[in-house]
Amino acid sequence: MLSGTVSSILPAIVACVAFALCAWRLSLLHPLTLWTASWAASTLLYSLRLLPYRDLGWLTALLICGSIAAFAAAVPLGARLAGRIARRRGAANPPPPTPSGGQPADTRVHVAAVLALGLLAVTLAAFLAHLIAKFGVSHALRISAEVKVYLSSNEAPASGVYVEFAIAAAALCGLACGRASSRRARRGWLLAAAASAATVYFSTSRGFIAVALASALVAAALARGAMPRRRMLASVLAAAVVVVVLFVGLGAVIGKTYGNSSIGQFDNFFSRHPAASSLALPYQDATASIPALDLLVRYSPTFGVAHGCATAPVVCGALRKLGVDVVRVPVAGQFTAVPLQWNAYTFLDRFLIDWGPMLTLVFVALTGLAAGFLWALAGAGSTVGILLYAISAPALVAAYRQNLIELVVVAAVLAVLALLAGGRLSRVQPIADRLAAMRAL
Repeated sequence: MLSGTVSSILPAIVACVAFALCAWRLSLLHPLTLWTASWAASTLLYSLRLLPYRDLGWLTALLICGSIAAFAAAVPLGARLAGRIARRRGAANPPPPTPSGGQPADTRVHVAAVLALGLLAVTLAAFLAHLIAKFGVSHALRISAEVKVYLSSNEAPASGVYVEFAIAAAALCGLACGRASSRRARRGWLLAAAASAATVYFSTSRGFIAVALASALVAAALARGAMPRRRMLASVLAAAVVVVVLFVGLGAVIGKTYGNSSIGQFDNFFSRHPAASSLALPYQDATASIPALDLLVRYSPTFGVAHGCATAPVVCGALRKLGVDVVRVPVAGQFTAVPLQWNAYTFLDRFLIDWGPMLTLVFVALTGLAAGFLWALAGAGSTVGILLYAISAPALVAAYRQNLIELVVVAAVLAVLALLAGGRLSRVQPIADRLAAMRAL
C-alpha cells in the first residue's frame, strides 16, 4: 500500500520541481517549460485522487520521470545542433537581404495565410458535404450521436484531413498576426486564426480546437519578438481559462456533460460534492491518462509490437496497400473498463506500442532533440522555424493526454508548402501591389 502511494506521487514531485525550475529560468514557451508543465499539472491533479484511480506501478512512475529527464537532456543538444548548422550555413552562404527573394517577409506570410484559409474552406466544404449527404443538414451541423459514432470509427471520411488544414491555417494566421504592422491588421489575422480553429468543431474534437488555438497564439507571440514576462504569463493564463471554458461549453453542446457521464453513479469526490460537479469532466480529462498509461505499461512487451505503425499509422496504411505485411494499430486507443472509460494514454503510448518500455525513452529523447532544434530556429527569427515550432508546441502541452506527432507532422508539411507557395505568389507583382495597398489602409 505504502509502495503504491509512493510510486503514485513520485512523478508529481519530479514533474513539479522540474517545472518550477524551468518556469524560473526559461521562457514560458520554451519546450522544456511546456513539457514539464503538462506532466506537472496532470500528475499533481492525479495525486489528489478526486476519482478512485489505481495506484501506479513503479515501471510507470519511472517511465514518466525518465521521460522528463530524457527530454530535458535532449533539448539543449537539439538547440546546439541548430546553432552549429546555422553558423556553417551562414559562413558558406551569406543570407539574402529578404527571406522571400526580394519581397518583405510579411508579404510571403500573408499570401501563405490567405492560401491556407482558402484550402481550409475547400476541405471543410468537402467534409461537411459528405456528412450532410449521409446524415442530413441537421444531424451534421449539431453533431448528433450517429455522426459522432461515425466520425470515431474507421469509416470516417478521408476529407477529415481538413483538421490538419485548420491547424496549418491557424498557425499561419497567427504568424501573420505577429508580423502585421497595424493593430487593425493584427486583430483581423487573430480573428481569422480563431475562425480556423473553430471549424474543428465539426470533427467533434475539443482537444484539436485547443491545438489549433495554441498554434496560432505561439506563432503570434514568437513572431512579435521579446515580450515582457508578466505579459506573457497573463497571456498564458488567459489562454488556459479560454481552453477550460471551451472544453466545458462545447462539451455541453455535444452532450459530454457530468449528467451524461458515469461519474455521478459511484462514490467519489464529485458525487459527494455536487457543487463541484461541473469540474468533474475537466478533472478526468486532465488526469485519467495517467492511470490508463499504467494499464498500457503493464501489458506492453519489452520491445513493443508495432515497430513504428502506432506512431505513423498513415505510413503503415500506405505500406499495407503496397502489399507489405505490417501491424494495423487503431488510431484511437482501447477504452479502459467501466465506470471510468478512457482511451487516451499520454505522449508515451504510441512509443510503448511501437517499441516497448525498453526503447520508449530513446524516442522521447529524439522528440526533445527535434523540439530543441526548432526552438533554436524560432529564437533566431527563422520564419519556418517559428511556424514549425508553433505547430509542434501543442504536442508538448498535450503530452499528459496523447501523442500528436502524426497530426503535427501533417499540419507542419501543409503549412510549409503553403509558405513556399506564398513565397512564389508574393513575387507576382499584382498580388504584391494589392497586399501593399491593403497594408496602407
